[in-house]
Amino acid sequence: MTSESKDSKEQVLQLSLQPMDRRNFVRLTTLAAVSALAAGADCTRADAEMCVWPGAGADASNGVSATLSIQQTRVANSVLLDSSFASLSFEKDSINRSPVYLSGDNTDLVGLLNALGGGVLRIGANSVDETTWTSDGSGQVSGQVAPSDIANFASLIRRCPRWKVIYGVNFRGKDGSSASPTLAAGEAAYAAEHLGRQLLGFEIGNEPDLYGDGITYDIFLDGGTISGGAEISGWTQFAQAIRAAVPHAVFTGPAASSDSKGWAEEFAVSEAGKIALLTEHYYISNYSSAAPSIAGMLTYPSPHLVTALQNLQAAAKANSMPFRIDECNSYFSSKNPAGVANAFAAALWAIDFVFTNAQYGSSGVNFHNTGDTSGYAAIGESSSVITAVQPLYYGLFFFSQIFRESGRGALLESTLTASGIALTAFAVGTEGGTYVVLNNKDTANAATVTITGFLPFARRATVMMLASSGSTPSEQLGNLGIYNGGSPITFGSQPVALDGRWHGVPNEVPVSDCSVTVNVAAATAALVHIR
Repeated sequence: MTSESKDSKEQVLQLSLQPMDRRNFVRLTTLAAVSALAAGADCTRADAEMCVWPGAGADASNGVSATLSIQQTRVANSVLLDSSFASLSFEKDSINRSPVYLSGDNTDLVGLLNALGGGVLRIGANSVDETTWTSDGSGQVSGQVAPSDIANFASLIRRCPRWKVIYGVNFRGKDGSSASPTLAAGEAAYAAEHLGRQLLGFEIGNEPDLYGDGITYDIFLDGGTISGGAEISGWTQFAQAIRAAVPHAVFTGPAASSDSKGWAEEFAVSEAGKIALLTEHYYISNYSSAAPSIAGMLTYPSPHLVTALQNLQAAAKANSMPFRIDECNSYFSSKNPAGVANAFAAALWAIDFVFTNAQYGSSGVNFHNTGDTSGYAAIGESSSVITAVQPLYYGLFFFSQIFRESGRGALLESTLTASGIALTAFAVGTEGGTYVVLNNKDTANAATVTITGFLPFARRATVMMLASSGSTPSEQLGNLGIYNGGSPITFGSQPVALDGRWHGVPNEVPVSDCSVTVNVAAATAALVHIR
């Protein structure tokens, strides 16, 4: 490398990655900013001749032609990405299961979580408001959370050292459960003691905008009289009690069900300076009100998603806090879920969903995991035993491989020029090179994509394909995978085992004139690594 090349590299290494404003939260999330990314300069013709590598490459004669031009600038207002960006959410009643499920003894679950590199495990959802803290309970009792349940959960988290926890506590006291600031404080203190530095924050209640019983936003926040004349404490009283028991407690919220009523935006204003993370949920739709379809799921971007993200982004920025979609998935309230949310198409949808969130400044997403293989679960289980690596898991696993070597990266500005094909593309700059995602949801056309522009000192490129089996692209998108009577799903020509083991192999792609050309079959996603 010439001295000029070295100078150029040093200059580009100063690419600024701004940190989040809530310093303590940032330290916990591992999303702290770094000051440099590998970058590069234009290649000369002589350099280009050195860029050619032998090996398996794209057949440029196949598919609709497309061009992806990458710039060296980070997408405005986006946060630094790492494997924790695409994470998981579990029901609170997963914690008191009998036999024990969320435990360090569940080696398959430990393996699958660690295979994702790291993350934020949110525990809460509907059952959080149906579960009573029982300080003298025996554990593994439905409707209760006892000290032994939290201890079992903490043993799982300790075996997954790169995972952190958003821990939910009961606010509403539904279905005969008990909730109060005092109970919440007792549970929070025990959880904080056992989760230690892996505790990211506390979430009080779940989807308060759907509580009903006359609970308005003001009553949720400060307490008051609800339908029937009962008095309830508000979020503020719960937070004060928890902070008295856990002096350095970090809070997230409000975990609103959607953006339709603006609860998250109001919460950002009223609780600015008190919460470290603004949260909201997102689902495409439900099975009860609309017929789900693979075509509907793969509509890019997901319906209503951009508006919701823009509103959250504006509220978070105005009140100096990050935001996160800490519960999400495709279709919920399913009467007949099989064949859409649990099909291979869900993996391709998840890839687009993750990057759309990144484009609009989200600090991450948590895909809700019910464990039911007929629905939208990422990890299937039965009676606390892992039974399936679901198609959705492959979408998260695909994303995690971007950070397998470098840990962090920045979403880069890029321009895709393509017509007549359902193709999306994204680029991430890391210290280990540039990663390009090519997501072809089309059922008729392959895509031949030429990647140009900002390719840091491009000398080598490899590609791994996320692919499904089937005689047609439509069959491939609808494939349920080998655990649900379908056919194999692979990444890098290899499946992910029930314990997270994976031995995928990248293929070499020629680099010529500082560009890379990759052919992506229909119903397939490609992860290209250029370095």
